[in-house]
Amino acid sequence: MPLRIELRRDQGRHTVTEGPWIRRRQIAKTWGPPDPAALALVTDHRGEAIGWGLVSPESEIAVRLVNYSSEAPPDDWLGRRLAAALEARDSLGLAAQPTTGLREVNSEGDGVPGLVIDRYGDDRVLQITTAAIAARAPQIVAWLRPRARGALYVTAPTSAAEREGFAPEPLIQLGDPPPAADHRLSFLEHGLPFQAPAPPSQKTGAYFDQRENRRTIAQLAAAHGGPLLDLGTHLGGFAVHAARAGVTAIGLDQSAKALDFARGNAARCGVSERLTFAQGDLFGPLDQPELAGPFGVIVVDPPKIASSARDLPRATRALAACLSNLAPRVAPRGYLVVCSCSHHISGAHLDAAVAGLRGRWTRTLALGPGPDHPVAPCHVQGEYLRVHVYQAREAA
Repeated sequence: MPLRIELRRDQGRHTVTEGPWIRRRQIAKTWGPPDPAALALVTDHRGEAIGWGLVSPESEIAVRLVNYSSEAPPDDWLGRRLAAALEARDSLGLAAQPTTGLREVNSEGDGVPGLVIDRYGDDRVLQITTAAIAARAPQIVAWLRPRARGALYVTAPTSAAEREGFAPEPLIQLGDPPPAADHRLSFLEHGLPFQAPAPPSQKTGAYFDQRENRRTIAQLAAAHGGPLLDLGTHLGGFAVHAARAGVTAIGLDQSAKALDFARGNAARCGVSERLTFAQGDLFGPLDQPELAGPFGVIVVDPPKIASSARDLPRATRALAACLSNLAPRVAPRGYLVVCSCSHHISGAHLDAAVAGLRGRWTRTLALGPGPDHPVAPCHVQGEYLRVHVYQAREAA
């Protein structure tokens, strides 16, 4: 008998429109040991099948559905979904740009909840965030190894391991030959050569979800003609693309290590003469003379500032104060680009922060991640990156 999980009577059928997550409070009974290596049949209170899912015995998110069917997925379902994800990336035509830095597997968006695979040229970085995927890590590595020519890194954030109740294994670094201790991840982004630190590092090393937005904002900055200020520059992304488009740019970050990579990327891309970097906190006073402006474009790209709904009041106050400090530095008809990678901060929150600024502002663009970051329909938790572009208009 398969592991079976029955939902409470008041949960109804839990249709696809409610998303793939089933929380512990929704469960009435469990038949069999909740094994993260097993697939569980999920039923309603009458015993009628809803679907099959991956189990996280210690997580508040107890089950992540992988199908809505009474029939169990085939034994090779995981390999099939990994293959489909890679084939889908090939169909995007990114190699022709050329771009070799992309997301190949995006968790629920590719039907493999808890797994992210980012590709850096020939190298790949896997990030595991659920107990069910941790139990399947050897299977995933065995499937991917023949298909990966470079180094293969497997990582598990400590926060995810604690939340899900699995022990993060020592970092796996596979390669032939194995990568050196100081190995860097090299990739092309719209033809520009970048490097990122190999794990352990922030996320998987880079932020590919902003790739298309970096080019869009560079084009906007070039059309305006004014300089660009990139706050939270990390590897130099928005600033380097703007400088390559002919715009003078400044990148700011708190991390000295990130700034070292950003300077290296600027040199690699041949834009060092148009690009400078400064160390500082984007939520700080930003009183360095070179940050006074005016700027044709200011990009505000902070780290996650709201991990839960409880963080929203504090996070939105901090964002509003930051934007109030920056708005006077935007040139006439210039742009304020406000980014959020916090699921709990909605586009409405970004609009509210800008609506409170002095002067008149209008939203001209609402952007998100590129097509290599798909989202499963109705999986609202998978929608996290929001990038709103606001233009300064004369007061009327």
